[in-house]
Amino acid sequence: MASEYFNFPLKTADLIQKRDLPRISLEDSVSRMIHLMIITHFGEYKPDASLGCEIWDFDFDNITNYQLFKEQVTASLKQTIQKFEPRLSQVRIDIQIQQVDIRIENRRTKSQITLKVDGVLIKTNEQYSYTENFFIGPLSYY
Repeated sequence: MASEYFNFPLKTADLIQKRDLPRISLEDSVSRMIHLMIITHFGEYKPDASLGCEIWDFDFDNITNYQLFKEQVTASLKQTIQKFEPRLSQVRIDIQIQQVDIRIENRRTKSQITLKVDGVLIKTNEQYSYTENFFIGPLSYY
Protein backbone atom coordinates (compact mmCIF):
# COMPACT_ATOMS: atom_id res chain seq x y z
CA MET A 1 0.00 0.00 0.00
CA ALA A 2 1.33 3.45 -0.87
CA SER A 3 2.20 5.73 2.00
CA GLU A 4 -0.51 8.37 2.22
CA TYR A 5 0.37 10.22 5.38
CA PHE A 6 2.72 13.14 5.82
CA ASN A 7 5.71 12.89 8.09
CA PHE A 8 5.73 15.58 10.74
CA PRO A 9 7.04 18.00 11.61
CA LEU A 10 6.48 19.26 8.08
CA LYS A 11 9.44 20.89 6.41
CA THR A 12 7.89 24.14 5.30
CA ALA A 13 10.85 24.95 3.02
CA ASP A 14 9.97 21.89 0.93
CA LEU A 15 6.33 22.96 0.87
CA ILE A 16 7.18 26.51 -0.24
CA GLN A 17 9.52 25.21 -2.96
CA LYS A 18 6.79 22.81 -4.13
CA ARG A 19 8.87 19.70 -3.46
CA ASP A 20 7.25 16.43 -2.49
CA LEU A 21 6.90 16.02 1.24
CA PRO A 22 8.07 12.80 2.89
CA ARG A 23 5.30 10.27 3.44
CA ILE A 24 4.89 7.56 6.05
CA SER A 25 2.69 4.51 6.52
CA LEU A 26 -0.66 4.46 8.31
CA GLU A 27 0.89 2.59 11.25
CA ASP A 28 3.72 5.11 11.59
CA SER A 29 1.28 8.00 11.37
CA VAL A 30 -0.92 6.57 14.13
CA SER A 31 2.18 5.88 16.26
CA ARG A 32 3.39 9.46 15.90
CA MET A 33 -0.04 10.79 16.84
CA ILE A 34 -0.19 8.61 19.95
CA HIS A 35 3.32 9.73 20.92
CA LEU A 36 2.19 13.34 20.52
CA MET A 37 -0.84 12.68 22.74
CA ILE A 38 1.35 11.12 25.45
CA ILE A 39 3.87 13.96 25.58
CA THR A 40 1.29 16.77 25.43
CA HIS A 41 -0.08 18.28 28.64
CA PHE A 42 -3.78 19.16 28.71
CA GLY A 43 -4.19 22.76 27.62
CA GLU A 44 -0.88 22.89 25.78
CA TYR A 45 -2.53 22.55 22.36
CA LYS A 46 -4.39 25.86 22.13
CA PRO A 47 -7.00 24.96 19.45
CA ASP A 48 -8.32 22.12 21.67
CA ALA A 49 -7.24 21.91 25.31
CA SER A 50 -8.50 18.31 25.57
CA LEU A 51 -5.57 16.95 23.53
CA GLY A 52 -3.09 15.47 25.95
CA CYS A 53 -2.54 12.94 28.68
CA GLU A 54 -2.97 13.09 32.43
CA ILE A 55 0.48 11.60 32.98
CA TRP A 56 1.84 15.15 33.17
CA ASP A 57 -0.16 15.73 36.36
CA PHE A 58 2.01 13.08 38.04
CA ASP A 59 5.37 14.09 36.59
CA PHE A 60 6.94 15.44 39.79
CA ASP A 61 4.76 13.51 42.23
CA ASN A 62 5.98 10.68 44.38
CA ILE A 63 3.42 8.13 43.22
CA THR A 64 2.15 6.18 46.21
CA ASN A 65 -0.91 4.50 44.71
CA TYR A 66 0.19 2.84 41.47
CA GLN A 67 -3.22 1.32 40.77
CA LEU A 68 -4.94 4.71 40.94
CA PHE A 69 -2.19 6.21 38.74
CA LYS A 70 -2.66 3.46 36.13
CA GLU A 71 -6.44 3.85 36.12
CA GLN A 72 -6.35 7.64 35.77
CA VAL A 73 -3.70 7.71 33.05
CA THR A 74 -5.35 4.83 31.16
CA ALA A 75 -8.76 6.54 31.19
CA SER A 76 -7.23 9.87 30.21
CA LEU A 77 -5.21 8.48 27.31
CA LYS A 78 -8.03 6.24 26.08
CA GLN A 79 -10.41 9.20 25.98
CA THR A 80 -7.85 11.31 24.08
CA ILE A 81 -7.15 8.51 21.58
CA GLN A 82 -10.85 7.97 20.95
CA LYS A 83 -11.33 11.67 20.28
CA PHE A 84 -8.19 12.48 18.27
CA GLU A 85 -7.26 9.21 16.54
CA PRO A 86 -10.32 8.01 14.59
CA ARG A 87 -8.19 5.61 12.54
CA LEU A 88 -7.90 3.28 15.55
CA SER A 89 -10.64 1.19 17.18
CA GLN A 90 -10.89 -1.35 20.01
CA VAL A 91 -8.23 0.56 21.95
CA ARG A 92 -6.63 -1.22 24.90
CA ILE A 93 -4.00 0.39 27.09
CA ASP A 94 -1.61 -1.35 29.45
CA ILE A 95 0.68 0.53 31.81
CA GLN A 96 3.52 -1.09 33.72
CA ILE A 97 5.49 0.79 36.37
CA GLN A 98 8.87 -0.16 37.73
CA GLN A 99 11.21 1.63 40.13
CA VAL A 100 14.66 2.04 38.60
CA ASP A 101 17.89 3.37 40.09
CA ILE A 102 19.59 5.83 37.77
CA ARG A 103 23.25 6.68 38.28
CA ILE A 104 23.79 10.13 36.86
CA GLU A 105 26.12 12.15 39.11
CA ASN A 106 24.31 10.84 42.15
CA ARG A 107 21.96 7.91 42.58
CA ARG A 108 18.27 8.62 41.97
CA THR A 109 15.24 6.39 41.88
CA LYS A 110 12.75 7.09 39.13
CA SER A 111 9.56 5.45 37.96
CA GLN A 112 9.98 3.74 34.61
CA ILE A 113 6.72 3.61 32.68
CA THR A 114 6.06 1.12 29.91
CA LEU A 115 2.92 2.19 28.11
CA LYS A 116 1.41 -0.11 25.49
CA VAL A 117 -1.49 0.77 23.21
CA ASP A 118 -3.19 -1.97 21.22
CA GLY A 119 -6.08 -1.70 18.81
CA VAL A 120 -7.29 -2.29 15.29
CA LEU A 121 -6.52 -0.05 12.32
CA ILE A 122 -9.97 0.69 10.90
CA LYS A 123 -8.85 1.16 7.29
CA THR A 124 -7.06 -2.19 7.02
CA ASN A 125 -8.66 -4.13 9.90
CA GLU A 126 -5.12 -5.07 11.03
CA GLN A 127 -3.95 -5.41 14.61
CA TYR A 128 -1.97 -2.42 15.81
CA SER A 129 0.47 -2.16 18.71
CA TYR A 130 2.54 0.74 20.03
CA THR A 131 4.88 0.66 23.02
CA GLU A 132 6.69 3.58 24.60
CA ASN A 133 9.07 3.60 27.55
CA PHE A 134 9.92 6.65 29.61
CA PHE A 135 10.69 7.83 33.11
CA ILE A 136 8.66 10.24 35.16
CA GLY A 137 9.78 12.50 37.94
CA PRO A 138 10.74 14.44 35.81
CA LEU A 139 9.56 12.96 32.51
CA SER A 140 12.43 11.72 30.36
CA TYR A 141 12.95 9.15 27.58
CA TYR A 142 15.57 6.47 27.15
